[in-house]
Amino acid sequence: MIYFDNAATTFFKPQEALDGLKKAVTLLPVNPNRSFNELTNELSEEIFSTRKALADMVGLNNPANVVFGQNCTDALNLAILGGIRVKGSHVITSVLEHNSVLRPLKMLERSGNISLTVLEPDKNMIISPEKVLNALLPATRMVVLAQTSNVLGATQPVAEIGRICRRNGVTFVIDAAQSAGYIPLNMEKDCVDMVALPAHKGLHGIAGLGALCFNEKSKPNPIRLGGTGTQSHMLTQPTDSPEGFESGTVNSPAILALKGALTWWNSTHVEFNEHMKLVMDTIRNGLTNLKRVKVLSVPNDSGIISFEVLGSDSQEIADALARDYKIATRGGLHCAPLCHNFLGTSRTGLVRVSVSGANTQEEAYAFLNSMEQIVKKI
Repeated sequence: MIYFDNAATTFFKPQEALDGLKKAVTLLPVNPNRSFNELTNELSEEIFSTRKALADMVGLNNPANVVFGQNCTDALNLAILGGIRVKGSHVITSVLEHNSVLRPLKMLERSGNISLTVLEPDKNMIISPEKVLNALLPATRMVVLAQTSNVLGATQPVAEIGRICRRNGVTFVIDAAQSAGYIPLNMEKDCVDMVALPAHKGLHGIAGLGALCFNEKSKPNPIRLGGTGTQSHMLTQPTDSPEGFESGTVNSPAILALKGALTWWNSTHVEFNEHMKLVMDTIRNGLTNLKRVKVLSVPNDSGIISFEVLGSDSQEIADALARDYKIATRGGLHCAPLCHNFLGTSRTGLVRVSVSGANTQEEAYAFLNSMEQIVKKI
């Protein structure tokens, strides 16, 4: 099968990630921070070094404020539900967001805890800093935006928006699900307060792990309560980082796999991502030359090409690619309903092709040939 669904999860996993996974399940199959022996101490050190590697990648000063959870959605829930402390707070987001942002915000809005402003992008699918500035209210406490849209690939001007938020005392939360590993981010320089990211996409770790990185002034309240291995005499949840945010047993195999993946990423990502963009450009250029095909995504660095075949349902196209040509893509609404409402594609959805640096030009041409045959049959 030709795999072009890397925005959901990347297919390629480097050997360094597999080595980390194997080490966790064969040499260190213990529970960190629950006892103090040679094995648990070594595992705790491995996990801390992973926090340090992530902190270095996103420009965060304190590795203890890198906390692990189930996935990027889990991290965003912590940022949003744990970060809104005052009832009546105003929050700003956009129509481009994934449901991992929209659903927590809508729940808070329906319960009367927040008021919500949802911004629309310009013709280039950019949320302008001026729009954010004009939307600020005295009660604004948080701005939540995807650095890169999972539907359109549009990357937002994070640093400019971050400076506006910082000047106005507003917490700036970034969803880096589609940008981590592809788009540089420095929390300190870009004035970003919280970043949620997954292990299993652009960083090429394994599924079942996400992280929230936050600075000290934006530390959220814990939302998952239980055993932390620390302060066990207390019946209230500790708030120390990272233990207070990681109740229960952490996913050590995925964390050590991420450590290995970050080692690989640090030495290879520039060349790997440049090749990904070559393959992506081949697909994008080829699709624009096919009749009845309309590309809606913008040129981007995250490997995303989303398109519609006029008069056809996107899921039917994706199903035909998988069934008849053994090519994995994704059709539908991509968990971003407001984006599709804005684009006018709520009924048909879009086909999303998402490329990795492990894909080849030969695979790109095979996809384009398949699409040419599918369009002819419609």
